[in-house]
Amino acid sequence: MGQRSPLRAGYGVLVAGAVMEHAVLNTNYFLLGALWGLLWLGLGVALLLWAKQTLRRSERGVFLVQEGPYAWMRHPEMAAHCFGMMPGLCLILNTNIGILGIVYAIYLFFQNVEAEEMDLEERFGEAYIAYKERVNRLIPSIL
Repeated sequence: MGQRSPLRAGYGVLVAGAVMEHAVLNTNYFLLGALWGLLWLGLGVALLLWAKQTLRRSERGVFLVQEGPYAWMRHPEMAAHCFGMMPGLCLILNTNIGILGIVYAIYLFFQNVEAEEMDLEERFGEAYIAYKERVNRLIPSIL
């Protein structure tokens, strides 16, 4: 999947922002924010594990996965990182600059996702096109 590069870059910016804020700017640590961050991080990890487990059960890509978290969003692993784990780390590390890492990862994701989705369209045909029309990329489809 082409999601590794955006995540690596995003986490890099997040960590660099945390180091700069604490080492250079000397910001204060916020315990309550860190506790919220642990909860946020835990929810992101849970979504990531659920998505990976759902894919594992899919018999290695033989059919289009449309169950579990994939029933609500087409890229739940990316959503877990960008809306769960990375914000959780920003809170734990008490970094505002690190939020730029999230923005950067999402930007890179949208720059690269078209190629992956075109490949899935070729592989699964009309089933994927119908799935694309019914399910959003990152923000869960509730209805």
